[in-house]
Amino acid sequence: DGGNVRTTTEGTEQAGNITLEVRDDITLAGAGSGLFANTTRGSSGDGGNIFVDPRTVTIRDRAKIAVNSQGNGDGGNIELQAGTLTLDNKAELSAETASTQGGDITLTIAEFLFLRRGSEISTTAGTDLAGGNGGNIIIQNNPFILGIRQEDSDITANAFEGNGGNINITTQGIIGLEFRENPTPLSDITASSEFGVDGNVNIDEPGIDPSQGLLELPTDFVDPPELENKLCPVGEGTEFTATGSGGLPISPKETLSPNATWDDSRITEQPQTRITKRRSRSRQDQQPQTRITKRRLRSRQHQIQINQPQTKNPKPKQIVEAQGWVMGANGKVILTAHPVIVNPKGTWLHQVDCQRLQESLKRLR
Repeated sequence: DGGNVRTTTEGTEQAGNITLEVRDDITLAGAGSGLFANTTRGSSGDGGNIFVDPRTVTIRDRAKIAVNSQGNGDGGNIELQAGTLTLDNKAELSAETASTQGGDITLTIAEFLFLRRGSEISTTAGTDLAGGNGGNIIIQNNPFILGIRQEDSDITANAFEGNGGNINITTQGIIGLEFRENPTPLSDITASSEFGVDGNVNIDEPGIDPSQGLLELPTDFVDPPELENKLCPVGEGTEFTATGSGGLPISPKETLSPNATWDDSRITEQPQTRITKRRSRSRQDQQPQTRITKRRLRSRQHQIQINQPQTKNPKPKQIVEAQGWVMGANGKVILTAHPVIVNPKGTWLHQVDCQRLQESLKRLR
């Protein structure tokens, strides 16, 4: 912890710049660790700039990359180019001035930008409650920006008396951070000023095409004359009959079944089988002879039924759908099983009078 690279000016000259051209990775960890370009109080020189371009940058555990000006000079700028940038556990990328113009932060990230556990990217002007406009924050090259909403990881460009800086982000998507007017305990993207004009936040997501999924609606309209021509042949050449079990029409309260079934509702009589005993004509033959026959013997004296008493099943009255009706002498309506006038198989659709229909439509126009 505490390892750092630092450049500072205490006079009128500009502070030096820090440039790290690294092929692989950079990790900055621990409080006091990082890269710093500063100016001290009473100085008039501008702050230095920091440029870093590794493949992966990890800043964690309160480490920083920071430029600031405590004197009268302007703050320096930070430019970082990487495939992935991770800020974790109160890590910071910051550009601050006490009373002058704040420096800018430019991040060119190809893949991912992670902000975790209270980390921040910030430009601030007027830390001495004085003037100075806030610096700008630019995030480009379409990285995914990922954070946790409840962890208070922020991207901010703020000022006190001057104008807030602008934030311009070009990204494939932002998860966990939201734009808000003022800083909150949540993960924010803000560009505000305490007493000046708030800055602007521009978020561009070119990977989202608003036209995707849109369908071209048909432009054909209904032709009223065509509808008139189709109304005339209604009821011609078509017929639909729905029957229930045994050929009877289904009840209006029943639902249609997709299974086509056939039910034989005819009532048939079962042949009767009787067991009879005949006495032998010979007295020497003591045992009676028993046989099964389907023919009824004429002589009742030689017939003994040993089966259960036969009960005659009366033929039930057949229930049919009413096919007509007549008026009785007393004025009551009597339903008949045979048609009188109405044809039950006729369609419920009635022929349309085409000429009368067309005349009615013309009057409505």
